[in-house]
Amino acid sequence: MTGGEETVAATLAKALAAGDPEAFAALYDRLALRLLGAARTMTGSSADAEDLVQDLFVDLARGRGRLAAVADLEAYVFTMLRNAVRRRGRRAALDRRTVVAIAAGRQASGSLTESPPELPDDALTAAVAALPEAQREVVALKIDAGLTFAEIAAVTGTSLNTAASRYRYALDKLRTALADREDGP
Repeated sequence: MTGGEETVAATLAKALAAGDPEAFAALYDRLALRLLGAARTMTGSSADAEDLVQDLFVDLARGRGRLAAVADLEAYVFTMLRNAVRRRGRRAALDRRTVVAIAAGRQASGSLTESPPELPDDALTAAVAALPEAQREVVALKIDAGLTFAEIAAVTGTSLNTAASRYRYALDKLRTALADREDGP
């Protein structure tokens, strides 16, 4: 961020902390599309992305008192998004394990006779979803959120080199995955 942007962000953070509704609207206008894009890439779902961003703004409003002390508002908000995606992922994994356990019990008792239909597969979406979480996260923050590697490093709590490397490795894996699909049957 430039000096002028830092001043605007600091002023916005103070207005948010004070509960100014116009400040929340300004923050939404400033970040919503980037947050949605990043969340969509991280989760692979537009609906989940919309839910996450809505919940994020509710959480910001509820915890607005903490915002006055925030040094980098965008990094703070994208860190909140990252944490929310991780929480949702952990909950979803637990839910999947529970459903699998229930389905296994029903199959054993003869109550469940066929498996659910396969969902349609978009090559790029599938390739992104197959990336390790850390790489998928960096791709989302770089491409969808438009963050710099320095900002990504701040959001993910890693070094600048780690953020850049994860991005480079992710792009290599995506190229390979997409090339394999084109060369496939």
